[in-house]
Amino acid sequence: MSSWSKVITNKGRQLQAKAQAGAELFYTRMAVGSGTLSGQSLEAMTALITPVTNLEITRLRRPPGTTRAVIGATLTNQTVTTGFFLREAGIYAMDPDDGEILYMYANCGATADYISPDGTDPIEKFLNYNVFVGSAANITANIDESLVYATKQELDEAIAGITIGEASLTEKGVTQLSSATNSNAEDKAATPKAVKTVAEAAMAAQTTANAANLAAGAAQTRADQAFQSGNERKSEVVAALVALGVSASTSDSWDTLISKMSAIIKATGNATAADVLAGKTFSNATGNGLQGTMPNRGAGGTVTPGTTNQTKAAGYYNSAITVLGDADLAPGNIKSGVNIFGVVGTVEPSTYGYADVDVSLVEGYVVARGSKRLDLLTIPAGVKFISFVGSASVSPNNTGSGCTASLRIEDNDAHASPIMSRSYPDGNYNSDILNVNLMSREVRVIGSGIWTTNLTTSFVVGGPYKVYLLYQNSADTGYTFPVINNRVTGRFYYF
Repeated sequence: MSSWSKVITNKGRQLQAKAQAGAELFYTRMAVGSGTLSGQSLEAMTALITPVTNLEITRLRRPPGTTRAVIGATLTNQTVTTGFFLREAGIYAMDPDDGEILYMYANCGATADYISPDGTDPIEKFLNYNVFVGSAANITANIDESLVYATKQELDEAIAGITIGEASLTEKGVTQLSSATNSNAEDKAATPKAVKTVAEAAMAAQTTANAANLAAGAAQTRADQAFQSGNERKSEVVAALVALGVSASTSDSWDTLISKMSAIIKATGNATAADVLAGKTFSNATGNGLQGTMPNRGAGGTVTPGTTNQTKAAGYYNSAITVLGDADLAPGNIKSGVNIFGVVGTVEPSTYGYADVDVSLVEGYVVARGSKRLDLLTIPAGVKFISFVGSASVSPNNTGSGCTASLRIEDNDAHASPIMSRSYPDGNYNSDILNVNLMSREVRVIGSGIWTTNLTTSFVVGGPYKVYLLYQNSADTGYTFPVINNRVTGRFYYF
């Protein structure tokens, strides 16, 4: 398996800086070759050493919220007439000022795979490179759609995004089966079991109806007999009414007698004095002329929610009680984690911005066993990522043992961590891109070489933070640091 070393070229870094400022980052093609490195600097490469063939870019994918993109192409040996070792690869992009440039160069040296010519075993290689694109907003590529094939992962993601809605009276869709026979639902389909149950019930109902018709005939006969018996009992009803002091006669119709019986009221019910308004009388099963005790509170009024509980006293209100609501009581208007009347907020605080810096060492003399600090800027709390684009240079005194120059970041508890540092006699270090990931604690410097390190273990993430230059002299003699080589000029982005 090939082991690749890859870098963004100097031309690529220049285009990257333009992309950060808003220029389009347009990738044109990928090329492969068999060239062997012989001491060249990968960053200085402007073309492949021994190019063999160009490849159409078939994949450009940048996951949301990331600073890297996957650029891919497919290499086959169908058009290869002479076998070669796949030792170098390059991604080309269009610079708005310089035209097409080599954006990224990669070489795998002695681990190169051999690509046999057409007519032997067929070869198909998928070449995918994870390329740094920073915060560039406009990233495109020259892609021939006829050469693009979806990967299994892409198909899985596409299928996972397909949603079939539920069926309704007007829309097709997924329908749930149901064996219920007493439902009013219009979005479910009956099973054969449900149809059988309903059919059996209908047959049973018909049988019951037939029996009911027979019973109705018999009931009519009994009703006629009861009518005759009722006439015989009429005199008894009249006698009972007269005994209660109600004028009645057997010549009265049954409707008249029933009306007279209905006028005779016997107190019933279970209302208590607390259930009836004060000043009103009532009767229940225990007696008549009872007095109510429920207080009359008058109009219900309006309740406006506040910071404390409000209680409406028990009693009778002669109008509605209105508790005010507010359409602004929504999760999107409330800070995350705060609960107001059962509505939990979802608003997350965010901190982002940038600061332009142009600071250089004015007086470079540092006394024996002394230090000098130049504050550059303060970055607010809550920041997760810091990115510097510009020119940063730190350089110790190359004639003074014990001299150290560094660019540092300090947390809110005064714990500092170097993010660029040079000690005697290492010389000058220059950077044009510097990224600090406060969540992973990783520092990545792109300049005279790529330098990756981590924040010190004592560094506390949270903020606010201070960025400053520090010059230290641990010798017994004072030294002068080079003024021209200790300067920071550019822009710090933070979010």
